[in-house]
Amino acid sequence: MFMSAQDYLQRISHALEHVVAPQIESEYLRGQVLAAVFLLDQLVDRIDYKPDLIQQEIQNACETIRMVASVLMENGASPPDELKHFLKEVQPGTYESSLEFRNRCDAMLSMAIDLFYAHRNRLDPSVDYEVEGVLLEHLNTVASRDVGMHKFSTSLKLLQKKDQPKLS
Repeated sequence: MFMSAQDYLQRISHALEHVVAPQIESEYLRGQVLAAVFLLDQLVDRIDYKPDLIQQEIQNACETIRMVASVLMENGASPPDELKHFLKEVQPGTYESSLEFRNRCDAMLSMAIDLFYAHRNRLDPSVDYEVEGVLLEHLNTVASRDVGMHKFSTSLKLLQKKDQPKLS
């Protein structure tokens, strides 16, 4: 019988949480089982490839990288060759939509951030704050999305002891 990955993982989580964990007397072992439930519940939302989300991440990262690099080059900083090649290779609107390319974008973004912090003293303070604001906005967008995918109800179960009242 075919079952989606989401249904499959949810059934495993349910069995571990409601059948196995209540039978375990050891607080430590019950905590380990609930930690596995937590990981499975988090995996459900991350297992399916979401091309639209990946494409959005790639586009946002490339725009951020391009802006940071151009401001730094205008102010005398020379990006590493790898970052220069990346910027020449990637043209707006023609981004590849794969996880591998998204990971490469993350690496290039890290390089651009390092370059910014290494050369920010060359920038006019208003430009410095503007670039840092763009970087923080990008990182905040990614972090907010990740927090939005986090399932707090499962996390709270890990903190509860067997005989304590449940948190709501």
